[in-house]
Amino acid sequence: MSIGKRLIDLARSELNSLLDRAADLDEDLRGDEWGGDLGRMSDAELEAELERRRRAREEAEEAATGRKAEPEKKDAGARRPEPPLRTPAGDAAVRRAYAALEVPPGSDFETVRRAYRRLMRKYHPDLHGGSPEAQRAANDLTQRLTESYKLLEKQLRK
Repeated sequence: MSIGKRLIDLARSELNSLLDRAADLDEDLRGDEWGGDLGRMSDAELEAELERRRRAREEAEEAATGRKAEPEKKDAGARRPEPPLRTPAGDAAVRRAYAALEVPPGSDFETVRRAYRRLMRKYHPDLHGGSPEAQRAANDLTQRLTESYKLLEKQLRK
């Protein structure tokens, strides 16, 4: 067996184990419905959770690649305006959809689309075909991402 093949098998098994852990964590968080506790969070708590997840993802990428992520450049005087909320504040399904796509509530459609495409490239079932459990978990995750994307697409294109 060639070294390249061994490295690919090792990477595939690592991805599958990460996907299994993510599926277990997702099941713990969601409870009965796929939204779980996220539907009961306030907007500020939801944004804090998204920020925590983003930082954890960056730390994992730093550990995997061995290099630091470049910090976002901020202008001293310029401040990016908050995107307007286009959905009712109490719509729990829409808030859960934003959380599933890991974007702040009220984000514009272009941001939602980029997040959806990034997550689909990362978790697509074709990339996780090592074991039936990993395939099933990836399939469930991509279905939830697609449902969330379609819901937000419908809301934001009104």
